[in-house]
Amino acid sequence: MTSKIAIILEVLGDGKWHKTDEMQLQLDLTSEEMMEVVAFLGTYGLAETDDPHTKVRINRDFKKY
Repeated sequence: MTSKIAIILEVLGDGKWHKTDEMQLQLDLTSEEMMEVVAFLGTYGLAETDDPHTKVRINRDFKKY
């Protein structure tokens, strides 16, 4: 079974902005779970969010890997 974080990173791999609410529905997460995942990715420099935290994209430096 693939982890939800791995699925999110796969989705974000295109480098485009993605709406967190759409990803939340796609992955069957609560809004709190989605925000925890986004916060985790941000803490470790894997992803970044826009100012109101409604969109997320992969960190361009991380995308190289």
